[in-house]
Amino acid sequence: MKFIIAIISLLAIEGCMGRKNVNLFTPPDVVFEKTACFGTCPEFMLEVFPVGSTYLTVRNNMPLDSGKYLCLTCNPQDLKIVLKKAKKIKFKELKDKYDPGVMDLPSTMTRIEGKLVTNTMGAPAGLIELEELIDSLYIQNNEWQKLIEAK
Repeated sequence: MKFIIAIISLLAIEGCMGRKNVNLFTPPDVVFEKTACFGTCPEFMLEVFPVGSTYLTVRNNMPLDSGKYLCLTCNPQDLKIVLKKAKKIKFKELKDKYDPGVMDLPSTMTRIEGKLVTNTMGAPAGLIELEELIDSLYIQNNEWQKLIEAK
């Protein structure tokens, strides 16, 4: 009986998504990651899933302690805003890497619907705007709940 209820619940959730082929194993639509530097650069990874959940893995130099967090206040419409901006700047046509080879600079890695772009320095203005949009929609303006790690 529990199995049947679980299946019905999953189908109901999937039906409400408005997208075909979305399930609990679907990879994130957006992954946004900032890497370490020799200073105090924030180091984290954000994952935005099409089913509506958003996770933040904090590594260093953030107001939150290291660990994995679930967003409690993220707006599901924000994903549409990010995807629209990515389409506008032709994200899928950008170079894979903007990296002059400078060692002490952090990188920002943005993956949207499978396309990964790494920005260390020298990226076009549209990519910078997209990074700032993701940061403002998700990192700066939300409440996060730390997940308890299984031991």
